[in-house]
Amino acid sequence: MVPFLSPVPVPGTVNCYSTRRCMASQRDIEIASLLFRSGILNQEEIQSALGYQGTLLTEGTILSLVDILVERELIPADAGPTFTEDPLERIQPLPDYDLHDFVGDGASARVYRATYKSRDLACAVKILHPEQELQRKTMKRFMREAHLLCKLRHDNIVRGYEVRKVNGWRFLCMEWFDGCTVLDEIDRRGQLDGPTALHITRQIASALAYLHDKGIVHRDIKPGNVLVDGAVTAKLIDLGLCHLTSQASQEGEGTTVGTVGYISPEQAKGKEVDVRSDIYSLGVSLYHMVVGEVPFTGDDDFEVMSKQIMQRLGSDRIKSLNLSPNLHYIIEKMMAKDPDIRYQHPQGIVDDADAYLASIGFAPIPTAKPIEEIAESADPTPGKKKPTTKPADPKSTKGEAPTPTRSKLDRARGKRQGPRRPSSRRRRRR
Repeated sequence: MVPFLSPVPVPGTVNCYSTRRCMASQRDIEIASLLFRSGILNQEEIQSALGYQGTLLTEGTILSLVDILVERELIPADAGPTFTEDPLERIQPLPDYDLHDFVGDGASARVYRATYKSRDLACAVKILHPEQELQRKTMKRFMREAHLLCKLRHDNIVRGYEVRKVNGWRFLCMEWFDGCTVLDEIDRRGQLDGPTALHITRQIASALAYLHDKGIVHRDIKPGNVLVDGAVTAKLIDLGLCHLTSQASQEGEGTTVGTVGYISPEQAKGKEVDVRSDIYSLGVSLYHMVVGEVPFTGDDDFEVMSKQIMQRLGSDRIKSLNLSPNLHYIIEKMMAKDPDIRYQHPQGIVDDADAYLASIGFAPIPTAKPIEEIAESADPTPGKKKPTTKPADPKSTKGEAPTPTRSKLDRARGKRQGPRRPSSRRRRRR
């Protein structure tokens, strides 16, 4: 234990006493500040707990701040062990898993590469931060994402296996995908070539078509939420902000969610959104991949959102890269300010991307089709035995004919919607 003296208030920290000496460990001070900034405890509750800790210390009793908070029922008893500063890969808090490498850390959770012991299954384990476990809204989003990933079956959406709470730790077990985010790839290479970027976009559009058919709007499409491996196979991740169209929005009218650099104009206005909003965000992501920067920047979020709503997409930067007219057309149609001018369904992007990539001989074009819900006996969920029979070939599953997309209808009717489609036919001179 070390004495902590804070005569002057420090922004973002908890000041238990302005002029008195407070005997508390540095870790206790960090936890107190964390709980205060997260809004879980107020300053009076933390001051009282730290004061009580100091009183016990003068009597020769050493008790951690977490133990005091549990004793006072200010935090759940099973949350106590989760407030540890020891690396989780060293303490191994999940008996059924071996945590190997720390992969990444976000606002609400951290991710580890792991092995499910009984199955010898390589997986990724996403563990909710202990303070976020006490935040009802964050925890609800985490559980919603976890349950969705465990139900959804598509080649371009990362698969969830199980969600549990063990020893106070709430976690989601997902498939292990050996790759990096598209944002990491942009940072490493500066920008991606047009066909590769469109190849990635086409796969995520296929995933969005699947989500749309399930009544799900992602609402946070961006390069940081797309994983890609060496074979340029793409996987969509992070459904924490998704919206189920069958349910009322939890944020309410006028509330903006998403990442400002990629949100659609209607999303920036806080309006109800549909799949066309995700299409806009995917268009911004495609622009970012081929240009190396987002189309709209500003000094603050408000300025960026204003540009998303009002400012037209400048094509000079795209033209300077000598991109193909087909790719230029796809970007502009996806990023149209008016949702009615954009692609009306992600399948339209898939169709146009496939046609262009095939015309230039880009291979392979993935066949990322939705995998039908498989039987429990064939489900590789941790804790279940491996199936002894071979699952049915998804290609043999009969499905309904795809709904015609807006881009096809546009061509059939001879109507021009949005930017003009490039044509290989030369204009005849009169």
